[in-house]
Amino acid sequence: MINYLQLLNTQQEKDKFVTLYEMYSQPLYRAAFEMMKDHAASEDVVHETFLTLIDNMDKVMDREPMKNWNYLVTILRHRCIDVLRRQKKTMLHNMEGENTWNVSEENIEAEFIGKEMTEVVKNLIEQMEYPYKQVVLLQYYNKMKGRDIAETLHLKPENVRQIAKRAREQLKKQLKELGYM
Repeated sequence: MINYLQLLNTQQEKDKFVTLYEMYSQPLYRAAFEMMKDHAASEDVVHETFLTLIDNMDKVMDREPMKNWNYLVTILRHRCIDVLRRQKKTMLHNMEGENTWNVSEENIEAEFIGKEMTEVVKNLIEQMEYPYKQVVLLQYYNKMKGRDIAETLHLKPENVRQIAKRAREQLKKQLKELGYM
């Protein structure tokens, strides 16, 4: 981390960078590993992401945490895609005409965007208040039916349906604000 901090100019930038690094380095690593499936390559991509952040600290100085996360994940996604493209070109070159590599660049990017959106949705659900969070988690992650959720949370089934509807609307609105819809 000291090497990163030496590249920053003001104490305010250094403090903000330390905060962002501590908050997001591990989640970024996990996101990179989901796509790269390689520990060393994932670490390299996270390192490159934070180096890019140093050059663009003005873009994160006074932003909300979710916007900062989206900004960092966007940088990370582009770095991962670049690495995967280079790997694909190397593999294609090494195969010299063998037609065993069928994954297109669009498929790689679409897969990563899907995983990224899953992470964003999980984060948004975690920020929800009772009973929205519990209903969504029980309904979509635990695959429970409305009646079972109502029984578990001591609510009426019609209340569960209304809460689920409002939770979905809330998620949809937040995803639109974040640019995912």
